[in-house]
Amino acid sequence: MQTLLSLMVIGLAMSVPVRTTAQVSIEGRVGGSWPIGELSDDPGLNQSIGIGFGLDVMYRAAPNVALYAGGSRHSFNCDDCPADVTTSGIVGGVKYLFPGGGPTTVWIRGGAMAHRASVDGDAQDWGIGVDSGLGVDIAVRRSISLVPAVRLNSYGSGPVSLTYITFDLGINFVPALD
Repeated sequence: MQTLLSLMVIGLAMSVPVRTTAQVSIEGRVGGSWPIGELSDDPGLNQSIGIGFGLDVMYRAAPNVALYAGGSRHSFNCDDCPADVTTSGIVGGVKYLFPGGGPTTVWIRGGAMAHRASVDGDAQDWGIGVDSGLGVDIAVRRSISLVPAVRLNSYGSGPVSLTYITFDLGINFVPALD
């Protein structure tokens, strides 16, 4: 049943066009990162809102499907904690763009991440986890879009499990259309 559903989703994704046919784009973003779970609850970590940024290269594999790969870095703050936490590494996955008219395109994305936490400068082990997001591309020009989004990332790094939500604003640039 899951295979049939997956094939139906892929077929739908390839059959409905969206506004651009360029194959490669570059997206940079910055935003606030909110730790949840162990990262915010553990008395030894007790991290709070920080800042995150990322850069992705996207390849349009089909009219509504893009493959992405890139990197991101998130830092969390804590004034009265023994340690600050930073996480950085690579991400990759699939972005589905919902068909629609006008200058906006709603999307979801999901994939894998390989990140490494650093607790007060002491690097932990690499961890594999999940990268997911929901957002909208808002066309400013034919080759430039603003990209507000919310993302959820989760992975384990050594003894620490890191889960955080990021609200960010990106700029997507399509070099072939400029």
